[in-house]
Amino acid sequence: MGTDSPSSDALRPVRVVPTPVAVLAELIGASDPESGGEVTGVTLRAQRAAAGDLFAALPGQRAHGAEFAAEALDRGASAILTDPVGADLVRGLAVPVLVHPDPRSVLGAVSARVYHHPSRDLTVIGITGTSGKTTTAFMVESALLAAGRSVGLIGTVATRINRETAPSSLTTPEAPDLQALLATMLERGVDTVVMEVSSHALSLGRVAGTSFAVGGFTNLSQDHLDFHPTMDDYFAAKAALFDPASPVAASSAVICVDDEWGRRMAAIAVDPATVETADAPPRESAPGRWTAVAAPGGAAVVDPDDGQHHLDLLLPGRYNVTNAALAVALCAAAGADVARACAGIADAVVPGRLEPVRAGQDFLAVVDYAHKPAAVEAVLATLAAEAPGRIGVVLGAGGDRDTGKRPQMGAAAARAADLVIVTDDNPRSEDPAAIRAAVVAGARGLADDDRRATDIREVGGRAAAIAAAVAWARSGDVVLVAGKGHETGQEVNGVKHDFDDRVVLREALAQRVAGRPIVVLDAGTDASVADGSALVRRLVTVAADSGAGSAHRGDPGSSRTWLVLGELTDDGDIARSVVDHDRLTRTAVRLAVDKVVCVGGSRPVRAAHQGAVMEGSWGEEAKLVADAAELAALWEGSGDFSPAPGDVVAFAGAWDRQPVLDALAERDLVIRPI
Repeated sequence: MGTDSPSSDALRPVRVVPTPVAVLAELIGASDPESGGEVTGVTLRAQRAAAGDLFAALPGQRAHGAEFAAEALDRGASAILTDPVGADLVRGLAVPVLVHPDPRSVLGAVSARVYHHPSRDLTVIGITGTSGKTTTAFMVESALLAAGRSVGLIGTVATRINRETAPSSLTTPEAPDLQALLATMLERGVDTVVMEVSSHALSLGRVAGTSFAVGGFTNLSQDHLDFHPTMDDYFAAKAALFDPASPVAASSAVICVDDEWGRRMAAIAVDPATVETADAPPRESAPGRWTAVAAPGGAAVVDPDDGQHHLDLLLPGRYNVTNAALAVALCAAAGADVARACAGIADAVVPGRLEPVRAGQDFLAVVDYAHKPAAVEAVLATLAAEAPGRIGVVLGAGGDRDTGKRPQMGAAAARAADLVIVTDDNPRSEDPAAIRAAVVAGARGLADDDRRATDIREVGGRAAAIAAAVAWARSGDVVLVAGKGHETGQEVNGVKHDFDDRVVLREALAQRVAGRPIVVLDAGTDASVADGSALVRRLVTVAADSGAGSAHRGDPGSSRTWLVLGELTDDGDIARSVVDHDRLTRTAVRLAVDKVVCVGGSRPVRAAHQGAVMEGSWGEEAKLVADAAELAALWEGSGDFSPAPGDVVAFAGAWDRQPVLDALAERDLVIRPI
């Protein structure tokens, strides 16, 4: 008979068939408890215990879990798992007590048994590595959904069931929560689960009791050396997912071999599929090899049978080409239709990974989770390839974590950015100033010929640092806020304060944009040629007063002037009208108006466009569009031929203003008519 589970902070299945405590005792080799009993759940936290739970009372750094056993029992726990020290602490409590010398080592197996081994009825894909786990997992989720699977996602950013989101605090949940989550997913009809598997999870037994159908490896670089004493130890933890001697080894493996660590991992696994990134497709196929090549708008992937696949990618960068190829290979290993999986990757959006933040500004602002030296280098290289302007980066390093990577973070930033602002990340219990000093030292310690940065600053408050970067940027630049990505809190001295880089960055951008509206002059839809000439003179005067226009080009944050011209009224003489329109735009060019847009297809409008082109030989500085809808489509983005904050725009002639104003409003630009 099943038992209904009450709700808690962790997802649990609604109904669980009870497991006798005696069965668990036999499973872990514990002596039979003095009394029988059954359990329907497992918890590590007394405050989250529910009726019928097995309370796992483990030793901790500051206290022993057994000290909280009474609270767990008050909440309905019906049995306890602990070590000999904990057994002494709970002596006299009227519940069965399972005693094991190392209860954490058996907690995964116990949890899996209580929830009846849900992973055995699921296709579980585990992804491990230093960088790229989250992005690859989201890509796999999107690809599998497109291939017709019902999909669960477990990872750093969130837990999702067919894209319905639940919060996630650990990359890989503790064993009781993980097994309960897998059981919940199975109960809700999920058939395939993709999950990030951290080195901590593999080392601490969080995934014990989980049957992995496929294991994926992204890469390895310095991280978590506060937990792992050496890189070899870090590698060995990851290898547990692939080593056939490991109890959690996946049935099949897909390994990226772009670095030496990946090649070592491939040598450990049994007949793995491999993924590599190349500059050109391979001349011939090879068993198990997938090859990815960057292509316009995405990637070209060659499968082991020499099949060719195109991937459309929303995320830029060579490393995302690799992530996408790995995702496709993982889907193939899980038995999904490859063509449908490739199509699904185009829909993958990953919170906090090269996530653009827009508030109408004329430069690119992005937030990324990069908090490791190699990740910072990769993100900055991607942005440098995407944008022609300067690059500014705001970053720090986490407290109570690997101290060795702090100067490397600063060096990585200074090597690839023009502006480096070192600020606080999550200081935790450490002195924030000491952390910043180590990062700054790495940035300033680079040799001159190895350092791109010409401006290295230290700004303690993260919000102030973000605001400083926004103030520094000018048209065409890039501002990267790195380190926290999707996170919505900042931990200082044990307190987590609300802080979301995306929200703070958007606020800073909005304040800047609000202080620099787009000024609009309009002579009207029935304006005459004389009105148009007066408008051009007024445009030049207003621009000079506000610091916009070609005269100020090259100044930091300089703005531009625009003339948008439809057909003007005349006396009916078409020949004279053609000459007048031509003369008007030539005059505008001579007066250094930056951009001329002519709207319509009449002879006078075409003459106006030709006059602007001939006077300045500008090419792309003058455009002819068929109608307002085409101009609105052009101005929906924030490219070179679209107004930005601080610009001065003059309208005249017979064309519809509303679609164009709506397009600017969609970009959250502030319009100030005068």
